[in-house]
Amino acid sequence: MSGHLLELKNISKSFGTNQVLFGVDFTLDHGEIHAIIGENGAGKSTLMNIIDGLFPPDSGEIYLEGEPAGITSPIDAQKLGIGFVHQEIALCQDVSVAQNIFMSQVPMDVGKKAFMNFKKQATEARALLRQLDSGGIEPTAPVMNLTISNQQIVEIAKALSRQCKVLILDEPTATLSETETNALYKIMRQLAGQGIGIIYISHRMTEIFENCDTVSVLRDGYMISKYKVKELTSVQRLVNDMAGREVTMLYPEKRKSLRMENDQVLLDVKDLTDENGRFENISFKLYKGEILGFSGLIGSGRSETMQGITGLRRLKSGKVEFLGKDITGQKSGKTFSQGLLYMSEDRKRTGLFLDMSISPNISAVHRDLVAKNGVIQDGAEKKLARKMIAELNVKAYGIEQFVMNLSGGNQQKIFLGKLLAKKPQAVILDEPTRGIDVASKAEIHRLLRDLVAQDIGVIIVSSELNEIIGMCDRVEVMNEGRLVGEVEGENINTGNIMYFASGAFRIDSKQTNNGVSNA
Repeated sequence: MSGHLLELKNISKSFGTNQVLFGVDFTLDHGEIHAIIGENGAGKSTLMNIIDGLFPPDSGEIYLEGEPAGITSPIDAQKLGIGFVHQEIALCQDVSVAQNIFMSQVPMDVGKKAFMNFKKQATEARALLRQLDSGGIEPTAPVMNLTISNQQIVEIAKALSRQCKVLILDEPTATLSETETNALYKIMRQLAGQGIGIIYISHRMTEIFENCDTVSVLRDGYMISKYKVKELTSVQRLVNDMAGREVTMLYPEKRKSLRMENDQVLLDVKDLTDENGRFENISFKLYKGEILGFSGLIGSGRSETMQGITGLRRLKSGKVEFLGKDITGQKSGKTFSQGLLYMSEDRKRTGLFLDMSISPNISAVHRDLVAKNGVIQDGAEKKLARKMIAELNVKAYGIEQFVMNLSGGNQQKIFLGKLLAKKPQAVILDEPTRGIDVASKAEIHRLLRDLVAQDIGVIIVSSELNEIIGMCDRVEVMNEGRLVGEVEGENINTGNIMYFASGAFRIDSKQTNNGVSNA
């Protein structure tokens, strides 16, 4: 095969007076895994939606295998062999795997009597899943019974059922465990080996260097650069291209001395056990002016523990003391008002009012900052919103923009601004930089270090080991609902954390000193 599989020439796009793409050129070859990276708001999603036919370009051309594509809708894109697996799973949960895979092709399977051939559907679905080394997924099973990773495989199978030539993967590993992520990488390489071109959107640099052939950088709607991954010697060039400036110290300097015995305890958790068995006998302390990390594999009980501490989950036993006061089982609203705040990992379902503008979202937790005699003061609310979006460098048209229309990373910044609008005593942040570009991560990391410099205590729950290692002064590690190890200082590294997180300590029960210990 010769020539480009997909070619975009001079693509521009505006929404009203706001231009988001400026003459973008892009090529994808047969069997190529091509990453597109950029800060949140750089135009990645708009460009992908143009390829998928959701938005028409204002100018420019799209060619598929050398021919004008003429894409005017997602149906056109599907017929041409373009598959788009979105970050948010878009399957019908109440119907079977096979029905989801062939949903867009229903008219082809309907016989003269308008009956579906479910047996044929299941047979063909099984063959597709076998192509993806996922024969364990039963075609007749309801999608709601599948894990997120298996639902993602169904999405890919759905794309392949339409003779997919181009596959777009948008942040595909955001909710996957390490094992599931490695399985996805294997599938990607297998598909590329069949000549399918893959466009890969990710903020995780490690993924790009390990799995992609080419990487292109978008910045503020312009295609800035393109590299062969094997020719890149460091991540810094990509980071600088994304930011348009030299970005240094992705992880700011940690506190110079480790925790001392006379440091003030902000949060003291003693033998905490969940009513539903998701965690048990959890004991730890958070000190003033430190960043405490919580690490562990997905399903280890990290998030559930934080929900139990802040009154969002029912407890069976144990005690939580905050600033010396017993807050065990206290309603979350009261806990928040006392200065202990929790940022959940799911901003869309439990963090933000997506169908409201930025202003009321920012003031939602701390209404006392913008109210007088119980009445919200419009001027005060807008002033607070402007202050927080400036501090967090949120890219938005203005404070009246609906949150649903912001990029994922800017939504995450609004969520953080909502919590930090009023100085807390301690904050618990669950996956605080998920879906955020590298430069924005650096900004948030510096903000968290600024918080601890003000003697605020910070807990970070993160699936990214680099973030845990780079940011935390001390790390608690969970495995199967229990705290199983603590690492601090220079001993915070991948080997020591994974020793506990993977359960290896159960085989080797010896304790290690010098900053590494069994819980």
